[in-house]
Amino acid sequence: MSRASDSDRLLGRAAIVTGGARGIGAAMARCFVGAGARVLIADVLDSEGAALARELGEPARYLQVDVRERSHWDSAVSLCQEAFGLRPTVLVHNAGVMTQGTVASADAESLCLAVGVNVLGPIIGTQACLPGMIEAGGGSVVVVSSIASMSVGPGFIPYAVSKAGNAAYARAAARELGEYGIRVNSLHPGGVETPMNSGPDFAALDKDAWFGRMTIPRIGRPDEIAAAALFLASDDSSFITGTQLVVDGGQLLGPRSAWKS
Repeated sequence: MSRASDSDRLLGRAAIVTGGARGIGAAMARCFVGAGARVLIADVLDSEGAALARELGEPARYLQVDVRERSHWDSAVSLCQEAFGLRPTVLVHNAGVMTQGTVASADAESLCLAVGVNVLGPIIGTQACLPGMIEAGGGSVVVVSSIASMSVGPGFIPYAVSKAGNAAYARAAARELGEYGIRVNSLHPGGVETPMNSGPDFAALDKDAWFGRMTIPRIGRPDEIAAAALFLASDDSSFITGTQLVVDGGQLLGPRSAWKS
């Protein structure tokens, strides 16, 4: 069977992309619309999300969604039906928070925020979309995790623990939902040039020096992560579920060389 053309890979499907207003999520929204999907951009960044929806035109809508709230998810599913005449059968859990904390210092507030957005959000969102996917005969859920779930960077314990948690959830959901034709996979980016990775937490990091030591000697681009998400969302990965797709330019392999003095 030949692969569908790029513009047809998600034709006739509605997708929800959380954290879709900027960064990796915005790249996914653009990519999915280009592949023929109708896309609901779900985020809490109203101005950026609405601007992206206007840019993408008729195939896109924006809705303010706090992924921890079931009522917000129910509204998202309803809007897909009203705006596109489709229930969402592609779901990308991309919304995330990068919270700091060491083994000694991580506090309950930071841990609850990280787990709430990065773990509880995908669980609640999948539950909200599940009836429509079952009725449609299948779907694809992509949980955006991180290589931090596999190789923990110091100082970000809440983030790493929550990303490991959402990857574990993806595997568990894959086992339960396969009989309904629903595939669930986790996507594990390495360092990517996004507003999150350009914030004050990384102000002192020399990105060129750091990523220049890696196997592919540069930081990743949002469109590269979006292309991997499209693969998992589309029928190109029809026999893939419960897997962990790492897209990190070889960062888990470690640096090619030691720091120069």
